[in-house]
Amino acid sequence: MKKILVVLALIIFQSVSFASSYMDRQLREVKKNQEYSSSKIHTTDYQNTDNFVKTINKIDLKDPKLIKISNITPVNETSYQKKLAADEEIYNNKIKRAIGKNSNSVNIEPSTVDFYNVYRISEKLIRANKLDYVNWRITIRKAPDDFNADASAGNHININTALYDSLYNNDDALAFCIAHEMAHLLLGHTQRLAEIRTIMQNIKRGNSKDELADAITDMYFYSQIKIFSNEIKDMEYIADAEACNLLVKAGYSPSKAMDALSFLNTLQGANIKYLYGTHPIMRHRISNVLETFAVVDPDWVEEGKQNIYNSKVLDCKKSSDRVSIVLYTQKDPSKKYYEPENIETKLTRIAYMSYLRGNFREAKKYFLRLTDIDKSYIPYLYLSYTEENIYKQTGKRKHLKQAFQAIEKASELNKNDSNISEQKENLQKIQIKDL
Repeated sequence: MKKILVVLALIIFQSVSFASSYMDRQLREVKKNQEYSSSKIHTTDYQNTDNFVKTINKIDLKDPKLIKISNITPVNETSYQKKLAADEEIYNNKIKRAIGKNSNSVNIEPSTVDFYNVYRISEKLIRANKLDYVNWRITIRKAPDDFNADASAGNHININTALYDSLYNNDDALAFCIAHEMAHLLLGHTQRLAEIRTIMQNIKRGNSKDELADAITDMYFYSQIKIFSNEIKDMEYIADAEACNLLVKAGYSPSKAMDALSFLNTLQGANIKYLYGTHPIMRHRISNVLETFAVVDPDWVEEGKQNIYNSKVLDCKKSSDRVSIVLYTQKDPSKKYYEPENIETKLTRIAYMSYLRGNFREAKKYFLRLTDIDKSYIPYLYLSYTEENIYKQTGKRKHLKQAFQAIEKASELNKNDSNISEQKENLQKIQIKDL
């Protein structure tokens, strides 16, 4: 009976919906047209993301410079340009001769691959971020309908020809794709994925003749799939975020790099041969990347320059497989190489950059979280500054009260700091003035 009622309801619904005119049906689609318009997605202007790297908002903020994210002494620009010119001679006289010719192979024909262009992008990312502790292999793989790239064990990155050709004239966008795959390898995601597969295989091996036991096993299996699916999506978000950091240090443009995600966003799931069960929806990835660029450290540009200045051009050769190149180096035991940020470093950067750029609500949230890790007075001092600014914006006295509470906590941890006494006096003046 229930099935009959459902069928009848569907028939009635369809007859009602089809009864409307074609114009009515078009009008229902207009909003979706605006949201999913390919031209709108492709032409979205992300120019403001470059400003995050170049400047800090010109806001009158208290900043006693107690937080230092990078300890970088900028390289003399004249010396840096001389270094780049010397490197360019090596590129032209040695590397370009070895891999500069476009190469046809049975795996790539009829298109040709400019391996030299791939080399220059990868080499810049590697040197700017101190990733030259191991050989890197980059493969261009024939896949005309698969707009994807992936990373595998042994520092091996695959870029499919569909993606490569689509972004060929945008080095910044190609750099983002390469940096994303580098991030997977740097953060150990290939190892984690292998462990997840092993766990799932072991769960499914428990088949028996007991139906109840098998049912419980199946329930557990599918619950684990959901858990691991979320974990894998988180790996994609953090790989995108780390790619942003690698890009900034290498001097690439965030706004131009966004073309990679904009392009993939127009494809959605139709032409991408992976499931959204393991990858986030592209517009969510775009939001994640924009939030990431909003808290980058502008000093990273100088850090990347310094790393390039203090490193040598990486040798490169074409692999015997004719579809890949190998960038190779000799590890220096005395050199300090890339390390991912720890939680305290990342929290400090997010809170501090949010504060400097006037995003006080975000700054408050992350300074509060930082107080659980950093037991010094500094997070409380900046938290007090942040609450004061929120009070000035909103006029809500609870934020002035919270500014007092934060500075009192800072005073408990350090009674002799002049910045604390100045902030106390300042808050008292604001309190008297606003009474």
